[in-house]
Amino acid sequence: MNCHSGRDYYTEQQNGLLIDITTRVSRSSGIPIYHETHRARMMFAAHITRRFIETKPDLRLTLDISHWCNVHESFLSDQAETVAMALKRVGHIHARIGHPEGPQVNDPRAPEWEHAVKAHFAWWDEVAKMKRAKGEVMTVLTEFGPADYMPTLPYTRQPWQINGASTFT
Repeated sequence: MNCHSGRDYYTEQQNGLLIDITTRVSRSSGIPIYHETHRARMMFAAHITRRFIETKPDLRLTLDISHWCNVHESFLSDQAETVAMALKRVGHIHARIGHPEGPQVNDPRAPEWEHAVKAHFAWWDEVAKMKRAKGEVMTVLTEFGPADYMPTLPYTRQPWQINGASTFT
């Protein structure tokens, strides 16, 4: 179960209580509960998530690292240790490719996004490697859209089409 948990303005204690509650529910139900690394939520930034990783040993994450690229306006090279810690806690991946100025590139095939694509695949590959080593199933949800979350064509607000005839309205 993926959760858009807490808020970025809640106190660390308030967000910590949400982690504790979901940990208890997960244990009693047997259903894994993952907290998404998403802007405006409790795991909105790498350094904030690190504090929870260090204090909440049962914390599990849905990795949407595109948001961290946007929040930190970087590909997180200055936070490699924290990213590595987070990758060890990933239960599920939201495969969206972000960049330092936004949570989603307009077309991952475009050459100007090559670095962004490679960075995200490197993180996802690391999670896959760890999952394989543990004999765990890796789950991924690809994300591209919806408008206005995704880039749209000017004047029309029509979704940028990269998936054939599919639209995401």
